[in-house]
Amino acid sequence: MKILILLFGLTAAFGAAGKKTASDVEEIKHRQELRELERYPNLLPEVVITISRDSLIK
Repeated sequence: MKILILLFGLTAAFGAAGKKTASDVEEIKHRQELRELERYPNLLPEVVITISRDSLIK
């Protein structure tokens, strides 16, 4: 019985460690992606709105 409890405890510990490692890897991936995006300039298109002066006088 003691060995079953020990095996269950070890399994739970390995599962928790794996879950923590997966979340750490996910966080590192997000940080690297943000770091890559900081190198690029603003890629949003620049919109210039022009209007003739005649249409403002109406």
